[in-house]
Amino acid sequence: MELAIKLLREALQNQQTNGQSSGSQGSQDLCQDKNRIRCLEQQLAQFQIESFNLRNCIEEAYLFLVDLKNIANLSKNHLEKLQEWIGVAQELRREASIPQVNSGTVVDQEGPYHITILQLKRELKKYQQALATDAEVFSEKELEIKILQDQIQKLIQENREYLESLREAQDTNRLQNEKMVEQRLIINQLNDKLEKMAKAPASNGASGDGPAAVISAKRPYSVPLTKSLMQMNNIPLRLDSRKVHTSPPMYSLSKVIAGFQTRNQIMMEHIEEQDEVLHYCFSDHSDDDDDDENSAKTGRKFRFRIYYVFLKQYTFFKGVDIEFIKKSQIINVQKLKNSELKLIAAKQKMNELTLNIRMKEELIKELVKTGNDARSVSQQYSLKITQLEHEAEQAKIDLAETQKQLQELENKELRDIAEKARLQKEFRKKMDTAKLKVQVIQKKQQETKNLASLSTQNEKRISELEQNINHMKNQQAQLQKKLREENEKKKILETGIQHDRTAGEDSKAKG
Repeated sequence: MELAIKLLREALQNQQTNGQSSGSQGSQDLCQDKNRIRCLEQQLAQFQIESFNLRNCIEEAYLFLVDLKNIANLSKNHLEKLQEWIGVAQELRREASIPQVNSGTVVDQEGPYHITILQLKRELKKYQQALATDAEVFSEKELEIKILQDQIQKLIQENREYLESLREAQDTNRLQNEKMVEQRLIINQLNDKLEKMAKAPASNGASGDGPAAVISAKRPYSVPLTKSLMQMNNIPLRLDSRKVHTSPPMYSLSKVIAGFQTRNQIMMEHIEEQDEVLHYCFSDHSDDDDDDENSAKTGRKFRFRIYYVFLKQYTFFKGVDIEFIKKSQIINVQKLKNSELKLIAAKQKMNELTLNIRMKEELIKELVKTGNDARSVSQQYSLKITQLEHEAEQAKIDLAETQKQLQELENKELRDIAEKARLQKEFRKKMDTAKLKVQVIQKKQQETKNLASLSTQNEKRISELEQNINHMKNQQAQLQKKLREENEKKKILETGIQHDRTAGEDSKAKG
């Protein structure tokens, strides 16, 4: 077709050189020839575009089939057909790469631009796939980070609840310790009173005096001395008496003493009613020996009854003391069991907190690794963008040169229409290539910015997770410290219970 166009041009030039003898008929033929040349040029441009597209398809198919031949396991028949097709494609590529000279003109070579465009397309597809994969990975990591943040919030809330329960347990243990101290003081007071009451009958039997209430010098700090008891024991009242504010015990010493006094009064009235009153008759015939014998019998009888009354009172007081110790032991054992259950629950929660912290640390390591991979991909994108910018600059330079050549041809009013069309086509082609490169560069720059912003957000979230984990570790250390304190208080409570048991056994042994 190019040859036909050139022949038509030569014929047109010959007609122009031969003159314009033909007149109006020659001008009509000239217009028809020009129209025909334009149509042929348009067809030629269309055929060149189709040829260019077919070359691209053949090139891509050739590369794909070469890779398929090296990878896939094909049958012998298919392999032979594939080899024949590859051979034909190689011959066509060789023919396309060899410049063809016809009638002194060189055919336009588009090989380097064609290869560059194909390479850019392949690289663009590869980068688009990598970018899509990175976007999926980042979306998955964002979802994981959101889940981790929710779990951390739950753990923080649970930790607050554990701290509140631990404070309640500490308050309960503190109250138990205070009550244990009060109970120990009461037990010591009661033991002293029992010892003194056990020694009192012997001293009364030796001296013959009446019963006296024995008050220990050591007073418990939790039980105040009542006015009735102080008046009974002839203790002067003080205006600056100490005020004690404690919780009311189950068996206070004032109640025990009040009951003891009531029973003592009832028993004394009963003894007075049943007692025999001896009237001494003073006569001149009475003998001194009879008087001495009667007075001795009366003293022995009175002392025996006093001893009986004190023995009964001692038995009653001792029974009340033992019952009080038993009930106190039961209450303390129940409180100790509750404290042990709370400690076990707190230890279990501590183990869960440790496990969750370990899992969060492993997930943070994975996020850091993903962030490093994203940085490396971003660096590769930056290098590729730099290369594309250089290529775009080179394309702009080529475009400027082509435009300059086109302007020179227009200024010279070149009559060679085919050369002018070729330059215009080449200019449009280079313009499209430069625009495509600029678009690719802009797109990759935007993708790189997005990737950098995602990497920054990922680093920020990792730092927040690390701060939360450090906070959780501090809370865990505080919880461990408080658990150790609770264990020490538990040991003290167990020691106090054992001491109460020993005191109860000693009281039983003395009885």
